[in-house]
Amino acid sequence: MIDGKIITAVKALARYESFREAAQAVGTSPASFSRHITQAEEYAGNILFERRRNGAQLTAAGQRFLSLLDDLDDASSIFEQGVEQLRATGTPTLNIGCGPLTTRTLVNPLIEQLLQEMPELRIRITVSATKEPLESLRRGILDVAICDLTHTPDLSDLDIQVIEKKPVSFWARPQHPIHKDAPVLLADIFRADLIAPKFHKHWQAAIAAVLGGDQKAWGAVEKIPKVECDDYGLLADLACRRDLIFGGMRDAVAQHATLGLLKEIPTKQELNWNICAARRKNVSFPALDRIWNSLSERPT
Repeated sequence: MIDGKIITAVKALARYESFREAAQAVGTSPASFSRHITQAEEYAGNILFERRRNGAQLTAAGQRFLSLLDDLDDASSIFEQGVEQLRATGTPTLNIGCGPLTTRTLVNPLIEQLLQEMPELRIRITVSATKEPLESLRRGILDVAICDLTHTPDLSDLDIQVIEKKPVSFWARPQHPIHKDAPVLLADIFRADLIAPKFHKHWQAAIAAVLGGDQKAWGAVEKIPKVECDDYGLLADLACRRDLIFGGMRDAVAQHATLGLLKEIPTKQELNWNICAARRKNVSFPALDRIWNSLSERPT
């Protein structure tokens, strides 16, 4: 079996394309890192990286080897999940992945309902604004993902349902100067100091289009948001203290708005956020079916 340090080294070099940066990223010496790459190539029987003066790039064999490592990760994850379920025989577990937009307004009521109907159920919730929930779903780590799926190119192996379609809203403390010009263009919002979760490629493209769609617009997108965090409570609290614009759904700042700490910024255009649910096809058990049916019953 291939050593874990070798796997880590190969993945790091494929990502950074630099022996020095990759070694720093994994926290090992350049000599040890180089040795791990050599061991990987001996193990694979092929040259995995083309060495260049300005870095290293995967060869065709390296790309295939990296793909096999991903397959190994998937198999290992499914194995660990199966063992964990075996250990917990008799105690059903539902694993939910969601984005920060959905935790209070959508996931919490569902959890409350499930626990009332199935008091023996154990629930694990993973919150992330990136694409990891779908990757974990495919590996069997999650049973259902509730998040923004618009950036995912291939959904053929998943069941999908749209749960909510809501406009993105923008908020700032009442003293923020942008309120004087309201309603404002979306471009004005994105040229200001914006705080939000991580923007995936779909949202980056949408924002770049708002800013003009040229090279300058994409350069600006790379600097957005000014503060990036998946914790909406943290971002809302920060917007109350500084002249920073918070972007998200109204439900996430309802308490701050009621207290007069944040004020919505009217805009001349609208961006919509589609919240979807996903599960693997042909996977079914009582707790998963119950939450899936509950999601289906929600008005979009």
